[in-house]
Amino acid sequence: MNKPTTLLHDGSDGSGRLEQIVTVLVGVFVFLNPFPHTTALKEATFYLPLAGMLVLVFSKKKDFSWTTPLALPFALLAAWGAAGLFFALDRPNTIHDLLSHLLKYYAVYFLVVQFYPSQKGFDALARIIVASTAIFSAGAIVYFYPVLGHAFSERLGHSDQYSFFEMSANYMCFPTVFAAILAYALLLKEKRARARAFLGAALVSVLAATLLTQTRGGFIALAAGLVVLFLSNRRRLAAVLAGFGIFVMVLFASPVSGVRFSPQGILGNERISMIHMYLEMAQERPIAGIGFGMEILQKQDYMKQYYDRVPESYRDSGFHVSPHNLYLDVLVRLGVVGLLLYLAIAVIAFAMALRVMRSNRDDGLCMLAAWTALLLQAVVADASFGAPAIVFYLNLALITILWKESCESPAADGRLDAARPHE
Repeated sequence: MNKPTTLLHDGSDGSGRLEQIVTVLVGVFVFLNPFPHTTALKEATFYLPLAGMLVLVFSKKKDFSWTTPLALPFALLAAWGAAGLFFALDRPNTIHDLLSHLLKYYAVYFLVVQFYPSQKGFDALARIIVASTAIFSAGAIVYFYPVLGHAFSERLGHSDQYSFFEMSANYMCFPTVFAAILAYALLLKEKRARARAFLGAALVSVLAATLLTQTRGGFIALAAGLVVLFLSNRRRLAAVLAGFGIFVMVLFASPVSGVRFSPQGILGNERISMIHMYLEMAQERPIAGIGFGMEILQKQDYMKQYYDRVPESYRDSGFHVSPHNLYLDVLVRLGVVGLLLYLAIAVIAFAMALRVMRSNRDDGLCMLAAWTALLLQAVVADASFGAPAIVFYLNLALITILWKESCESPAADGRLDAARPHE
């Protein structure tokens, strides 16, 4: 099969114009990801390009390549989720979530890979992600502080009076950390003064939003991502670590933030109660889990039996039922088998990024840093739905785009790479 056509294929015929339309709509969908209250637009810019892709597939007007190292674990995960219908506690919701979440995110992944299949596509997507997240971050900061009148000591997007809900402080750092790493990588490649100025402003915007959320997982993810990004540059690494050190000292100097980031604030956090609660659930159904459906985990009447088993010294008085941990979430819903499949996807993506670094060191390192940051953040935040889940699959899609490019090009040292995708 021929190599898939590149970004914005010639639109001189009907199929070419359809491909252009699909490509633009996929870009709009990616752009909208961080913005709350845009559900109708997101649905339209997902289902319309999906329909367009299916038309192109069945009419054989465009070459598609479905083979990636992630195809097998994706298929196995979907099959295991479907098999879980026999054991699911809530079968209707499991069917709904398999279709509306897992398979939908797979479709997002393939749409991005198919219609942005080159280095040019990677760069375009990175710019879309950085631009949209920077605009969202700047708007969120202005709206939350000057407009709503919150003090800057309050967490961005989360207070007793107001929350962004769809994009709360815990979710916000998934796109902002991702955009920060991409913005820095783009800055390294950009030569035009105006573009560099925009990328610099965007980087400041997403970093400010990340820090203002005061989200511990976001800080850890950002620090880890930047450490990976600067591993080969000791001076920049030292500057980053020094900057974080100063910021941590400022945090501890604040009465509100100091308590939140103190050992007592961390050990007394409601997540300790959640971990106990979800481990109790996992012990009852360790292999198959309770089914892929997420709705049952939000029902306090069902969760109370596990909440009551949490030692009183660790019990969360607010009775939070959300797992706030991707891995515990997967373990409870899909069992050990499902968790191992998710971990296989994570490891394969790491291997693909390392493979990319042999021919495209900067972008490969960028995605290695972004993937590391996301997986660490997922330890303390939900990432199975919404904007965080889209960021999860966008990471995988961008890694795949670079991997395919690396398989089509000689390595930097002039030797042909050993592995090529079989199409």
